[in-house]
Formats: sequence, structure tokens, C-alpha cells
Amino acid sequence: MAAACKPPSPRLVVVSDIDGTLVDASYRVPGEAARLAGLLQDAGVFFVLATSKTLEEARLYAGRLGLDPVCPGYALVVEEGGLVWAPGRVLPGGPLVLGSPLSRGELEELLPPGCRGAVRPVWEMDAGEVSALTGLPPVEAEAARRRRVVAALHGPRWCLEEGLSAALSRGLYARLGRVFLMLGRIKGKAHAVGLLLRRSPVLRHAPVVALGDSEMDAEMLEEADEAVVVPRDGGWLRLRRGDYLVAPGPAPHGWLWAMRRLAERHVAGLAPRDQVDR
Repeated sequence: MAAACKPPSPRLVVVSDIDGTLVDASYRVPGEAARLAGLLQDAGVFFVLATSKTLEEARLYAGRLGLDPVCPGYALVVEEGGLVWAPGRVLPGGPLVLGSPLSRGELEELLPPGCRGAVRPVWEMDAGEVSALTGLPPVEAEAARRRRVVAALHGPRWCLEEGLSAALSRGLYARLGRVFLMLGRIKGKAHAVGLLLRRSPVLRHAPVVALGDSEMDAEMLEEADEAVVVPRDGGWLRLRRGDYLVAPGPAPHGWLWAMRRLAERHVAGLAPRDQVDR
């Protein structure tokens, strides 16, 4: 049996998006990111990866960050908040499934008749097709196919745009990204993260720092105690709150900058420095 975590509750919870926040289009996690994450976990910081990715994909990234799954542990909010996983000491009762998938027929009803043969859900593709569409390595492409709650559709852009409008008009969760239209019966990342924090006897009293780069992260950033927007090339997400930080560069350097700031605050003996080594 693993020894009890000390302190039993974290001093801080870091909630972070992955794509565009932790990693850029190369999907590479820098070694410096793992070093900083390790320092912060050792200092009692708990990480929550909140992402549109699947549970299997998010576990790969947690491993690349070197996050300790037991003490203090970490949590995964995946498929845009459709599923929440955390260790038993953090989330008693096991994973939370916060939505139900749309059937193939329901997905087709959201598309114009001329699009129904041209748009495909990612779970019907093989890993090679997913890799070609996304640039993901084969292992990640296979993990990306394993969606449980939120469908990811690919096809002609105009078809996806029509599907987006139809889904929103029916009150479904719908977000159109660079490659996929995401559809589901869920309430989004912010709802799932909030539920995790409220239900966890370990996390509920800890302050929260959130990092993100896109509109899908906006509500999550608005509700955190501290918010860091990681910019994209050409601009950054604007929030309603006036007290958020904008990192000085896009992923992964913006994420490293934010982690360095937290490490300077929470890791004893770490000398202040303005920038993280690239």
C-alpha cells in the first residue's frame, strides 16, 4: 500500500489544456516541462490535464510529463469534459462519465443530405488515416480513435459548419476545430473540472491556476483563481476578467514560462529567472 501523501491536500491545483497550451503542432513535450512538473509535484502541486483528447491520449501526456499517478497523483478531464478520471484517494467512487455518445443515426441527422457519405467519425478510421489528418504519431493516432463520449467528425468544411449550426440549435455540445467537429451530450471542460474539484475531498479547498489557449478553455479560465492564456501565432484569447496573464510566447514556451513562475513561488531554493531555457 502506498504511503499517505504529505501534505494530504495539495497547496495548488494546476488545470492545463494540452493542444496549443502544453504542446504545439509537433506534439512534443519538452524535457524541461517534465522537470518543472516534477519539481511542482514534489512541492505539493496537483495537475489536472483538461483536454479534447481521449483518456488514452491524455495518459500518454501525463507519462511524458513524468506525473506521479499515486502521490500526489493527477486527474484527467478528457473528451471536452465528457469523462473525468482520478486516483481513488482524489475521486472516491471511480471515474465520472458526464455524457452519452450520439449514435451514428443521430450524427447523420445533423448533417445536410449531401454530406452524410462524406463525413466520418474518427472511430471508423484506422490509425493511419487519423495520423494523416492530424500529424499524430501512430501510437497517439490509435489512442485518438478510442472516443467514448464525444464524437469527432471529419469531412468537407462546409458540411462540418452546417453540422455545427444544427447541433447548437438542438442544444448539443458542439465545437469546430482545425480538423474535427466535436459533438456530444456534455456540458464542457469547465463543468467537468468544477465537478471534480467539488467532489474531491483532496482538491476542494486548494486554489486553482488554469492554462489554456482557445475558446474551449475560456469558461475554465474565467472560473479559476488565476488564469494564464497561452497565445497563438497572431493573437490570444481575450477573457472577460481583467486579471489574467498572457504568456510571452505560444506553446510549449508559454507553458514553460507559466510553470517557471509557479516554481519560483512554490519550490524552495529555486533561484528566480525571467525565462525558461528552450
